[in-house]
Amino acid sequence: MIVKSFVLKQRSIAQIAALCDSSTIAVVRPGKKIEALFRDAVRKTVVEKKQAFDEIVAIREHFCAMATGDGYIKTVDETVDTVATYLHEAMYVQTSAYALEDYVLAKCSRLCAEAVYQQVGGTLLDGTQLMICRQDKQGNQHFDWQASKEQISRRCQGVPGPIVIAGGYGMLDSGYVVRVGKDGAHMMASLIAAVLGASSIEFHIEAPGVGGIPAMTYDEAAHYCASSLAPFSSSAIWPAKNAGIPILVKNIEDEKFEGTIISTGSAHKIDVLSDKGLNLITVYGTGLLGRVGMSGGIFSTLAAAGVNVRFIAQTSSEYSISFAINDADKDTALEAIRGLFQDNPLLPLDDVVVLNQAVGIVTVFGSKMRNLPGTSGAVFAKLGEAGINIIASAQGGEELSISLVVSEADTDRAAQLLR
Repeated sequence: MIVKSFVLKQRSIAQIAALCDSSTIAVVRPGKKIEALFRDAVRKTVVEKKQAFDEIVAIREHFCAMATGDGYIKTVDETVDTVATYLHEAMYVQTSAYALEDYVLAKCSRLCAEAVYQQVGGTLLDGTQLMICRQDKQGNQHFDWQASKEQISRRCQGVPGPIVIAGGYGMLDSGYVVRVGKDGAHMMASLIAAVLGASSIEFHIEAPGVGGIPAMTYDEAAHYCASSLAPFSSSAIWPAKNAGIPILVKNIEDEKFEGTIISTGSAHKIDVLSDKGLNLITVYGTGLLGRVGMSGGIFSTLAAAGVNVRFIAQTSSEYSISFAINDADKDTALEAIRGLFQDNPLLPLDDVVVLNQAVGIVTVFGSKMRNLPGTSGAVFAKLGEAGINIIASAQGGEELSISLVVSEADTDRAAQLLR
């Protein structure tokens, strides 16, 4: 059994069908162009408060162009009519744009899977019935691994193949459809493979593998996929790693590219990645000293505000904590952190929040760094000789990466010097 995750484009359906046989489990998600059609319809409805007539017509035409029979055209008509009705009703009620978009894009994913199913036959499953999510009292959504494993085992074991699954979306206990992380279809494929004991996993994506690199270890791939350059989220790697299943990452648009193999094999080399468009926030003061739960309070507050933290550094003196966030989250993060201090009368008044705008992160990573004396020294010396100031740094205890915060203006030069 091989589990394969596909990005469906209008012109790629024949390619995907050719790669599916009776031993294949195909997890299908829409390409960016198809998703954009649905997002345009949601934006017009929620933001402009107008009927999305033109967008609905474009969606219908797009999927009908992939049809191979009257049965699929009927499915397209029924699904698009359902989406149009849902959007029309949403104009007159208070609703979350995110929840609306998740529901509509899950329908998009289902139509993509239906298109592949029409070509290959076998069994069609809706991924929202496999991926189980929970919502806590604060409204935060969490993926339930154990419940999802049980559902996958119950619904996929012994089912005649090929199996085609609409990927990327799960369902809450309340019945609401939610997106499962970044490119959740890949994580779904990896989890399904681990639960069912597949021999291998293939990700067919709109990029040349993982940075065009021929082979990587699971840990190297996880570090690469934590960057903005990532073709998919690092969460897609862990189920495969835990089960010892190799992942082959192929380019759906270039069959000649042999792909990136991610496995327990030998380390690739030491690589360098860089991210820009970030801000560094530093919280310091005596209120942090020896106070149990302060770090948890800060990061719980950021999580509740929907802010993703890209980097963390804390001094052993417990006097300061620094963290990097995306520029778009700057105001939200500052408001949340300042609110935490203002609402807690037990904290001293000397605690300060400092913002460093326009910074970048340069990450040196690779399994070959492990147990290699002098790596950190060489990295810092190289940048020091070039006159590049390091604002903050962090190194994982697993000795797989060193992350350095520098000014955005120095980011590209720093990465080039370290390559």
